[in-house]
Amino acid sequence: MIQQALPARGSRFFAISAMAIAALVVLSFPLTYFLPLLTGRTSFALLAHLHGLTFFAWTGLYVVQTQLVRRGNIRLHRELGIAGVALAGAMVPLALWMAVTAAAAREANGIARPFEFSLYNVIDISMFAVAFGWAVYEAQRRIEWHRRLMFVALLNLFGPAFARWMLKLPLPFPWVDMSPNLIADAFLLVLAWHDRKWLGRVHPVTLGAALILIPFHAVEPLIARSAAWNAIAPTLLGFW
Repeated sequence: MIQQALPARGSRFFAISAMAIAALVVLSFPLTYFLPLLTGRTSFALLAHLHGLTFFAWTGLYVVQTQLVRRGNIRLHRELGIAGVALAGAMVPLALWMAVTAAAAREANGIARPFEFSLYNVIDISMFAVAFGWAVYEAQRRIEWHRRLMFVALLNLFGPAFARWMLKLPLPFPWVDMSPNLIADAFLLVLAWHDRKWLGRVHPVTLGAALILIPFHAVEPLIARSAAWNAIAPTLLGFW
């Protein structure tokens, strides 16, 4: 009985935050995807649809998974975890493929520094893959590590999605570029508060993610615009 109750301890935070983040993700795409799709103003490639479908599906599954844990249905939660692994396995190559396609389109349109935004694509999906893979490894070992690593994986999807709104604001560089991910990182501060409340300390995953992601996201725009990155990015993405 104790072992069945432990996974649900403190799960209300993850269930509620999952719904809030998922709602913000969905609300980030009306102008750039949903409305153009419904009105027919923009024709999207099959790659874009597959990319969107898998990322929305994984986010929706994360919401379902946190609700299952909150209700104590750990068995179904574990069974559905297989679908999460399958989706993640498709998301990583689709995201990299999308990054290469977007960079090629910017280069063809003569945009200065066509590989600048490729850094965000590569880092975000890489951090997602690391956090998700580690979370899967911890699923049967340390449940509190698993929860927080999955939460970090979600945040690495939320930042790029929310950028659709932030990039429309009249903010100067580098604030406009760093703000989406820093807003996502703010959820780590809320998670730290949750940790102190439920665990009496900030969990190592929460602390480690904050110490790594927040400083990096603050300097990421400078790296993305640097001559060094724009020199190595074409080779890294297979253009040369």
